[in-house]
Amino acid sequence: MTENIARKKALRNWRFRDTFDLALMSSAHGMSDGYSNLMVPVLVLIVAEFSLSPVESGMLLSSLSLSVLLFQYPLSIYSDISGRRKVILLGGMLLATISYLLVGIVPNFYFLLLITFLVGVGNSVYHPCGTSMVARRFIENRAFAISIHGLGGNVGMAILPILLTFFAAFLGWRIAVVICVLPAIVFLYFIYLRFSDEIDKGDTERRKIKDILRDVFQNKKVVILAIAYMLRGMCTKGTVGFFPLLAASKNIEIHLIGIAISIHFILGAITKPLMGYLYDRVGARYSLMVPFFIAGLLVFAMPFTRTPTELITVFVLVGAVSHVSPIILTATADFADEKVLTSSVGFIYTCHGLNFISPLIGGVIASEVGLDSSYFFYSFAVLLGLWFVLKIKD
Repeated sequence: MTENIARKKALRNWRFRDTFDLALMSSAHGMSDGYSNLMVPVLVLIVAEFSLSPVESGMLLSSLSLSVLLFQYPLSIYSDISGRRKVILLGGMLLATISYLLVGIVPNFYFLLLITFLVGVGNSVYHPCGTSMVARRFIENRAFAISIHGLGGNVGMAILPILLTFFAAFLGWRIAVVICVLPAIVFLYFIYLRFSDEIDKGDTERRKIKDILRDVFQNKKVVILAIAYMLRGMCTKGTVGFFPLLAASKNIEIHLIGIAISIHFILGAITKPLMGYLYDRVGARYSLMVPFFIAGLLVFAMPFTRTPTELITVFVLVGAVSHVSPIILTATADFADEKVLTSSVGFIYTCHGLNFISPLIGGVIASEVGLDSSYFFYSFAVLLGLWFVLKIKD
């Protein structure tokens, strides 16, 4: 009862500056999540220009996730040790933005591979630092703020493919990428102005790396959430990444591919507040069970679709049940020690970064067996994640 009264009081005291700060972080989240799949809508154009094989396409899709895997957790630990979450977030996102700006002069496939790797290095700081900043900034309204923050990520992933394919049709995919990443500079500047340089530095003094690692890895609930989120990420990474190739095999035009990807993420944005609501109502285990199960069935059904309309319909429905980050992150914030919250979120996203192997495995399967079989693998991954979800005890 006391907790409910406190939340209602916090909502009554909500001010414009709170809305503005949450909007800033949600917008930055939209750019960050958009960065992770920015090349997907124009993958067909990139494959055509550089004459890429399915394995090379998988390498391009995986390079960003690989760099996230390598750098995300060390940087999140450093964030908890130093307390300088804002500085790390701004520096990383600036590196990712500048790297994408270099796409305009990329001479070959290997240079493009390097660019996407550097984007991943910079982008790896956003989720641990950004989620921690939001969770700490809006303690009284944590589930609400994290859900809206998560919604911002999906809005970015929904808008950027439409903008990218639109500009690519008239100006080419290189200039389109440059135009789409420029707004990030504005959001980063306002975050620099609005958030303090020293964020909760007092709770990180004298913390040792081994103590942080112990507190994170001994938390069984956080470990289970990380594994489940990793497997869900493997499914989504491969399903979305190879969708342009599957769609092209059914003679779907590139502008329809971009629209389908946008609708996929729009549905995810619409359902994210619902995910937060379900978490508040039934807890992590039951709120994750249904979307994992439905996603597994829908992804399995994609190769069996017979018409472009059927394929697009099933694909966009996958988006409605795949984006469970509000549940995962709110549960992490509730289960983890506040002193290692950034490192706990970093661990969640580092495991999620293992999804870089998904396009590689999918590319090998596509080359040896066929693209349809890749989707059977992605379906198996999310259903295996469901098995771990069943082990969560709220």
